[in-house]
Amino acid sequence: MRRPITIFLFLHVVMTTSWAQAGAWLEQTGSGFLSTSIRARETGTELGAYASYGLSRNLTFGLDINQSDDSGFQSAHALAFARLPLRQRKAGWQLAVELGAGLGQRDADWTPMQRLTLSAGRALSWRGRDGWLAVDLGREWHDAGDAWKLDGTLGLHRSHGPAPIVQVELYQPDYGDLAWKILPGLRWHLSPDRELLTGLEWRSFGEARLGLKVELWHRF
Repeated sequence: MRRPITIFLFLHVVMTTSWAQAGAWLEQTGSGFLSTSIRARETGTELGAYASYGLSRNLTFGLDINQSDDSGFQSAHALAFARLPLRQRKAGWQLAVELGAGLGQRDADWTPMQRLTLSAGRALSWRGRDGWLAVDLGREWHDAGDAWKLDGTLGLHRSHGPAPIVQVELYQPDYGDLAWKILPGLRWHLSPDRELLTGLEWRSFGEARLGLKVELWHRF
């Protein structure tokens, strides 16, 4: 039992809220993105908030906050990050690097946490439908344990009705087993600046393997 519980704790300390932030792209100067989310499972809930803002053409600043009481465990993180461009073009692959630092919680203890992420993404066109693909490879350092993360998302756009999106999260601690999550969902267009994402979460660990996800995206 010790290893699954350890993996569970590590995942909730370090996982980000979603791929909606599209880490390969920088925010436009003076513009930003805000995401709030909830993941509900039989054993508890997980809350997340994410914000990014374009300070300049080559610098996006942001905050990533997450809290979970799933299965009775208290875990959280609060990180500030800076995103810098590696390759930004109108077409083709976009590349960026993100440096984050802050605090992570396991049980009652808050300790320093750092994160380095390399992001790649590009726009897609498939059978007459537009979309995007994003991949984030991250390395995280925390007193609870260091780990690698690989996150990916595939989303399609629709002019009317809900648009499909599929997200995948992989997490490999230095001393532990690989854990994964798959999150299929739908994006609902609420206004020119707002979207609602609803979907399922299926994961490889924990007592409750299936959950629900609701997330609100807002551009400003």
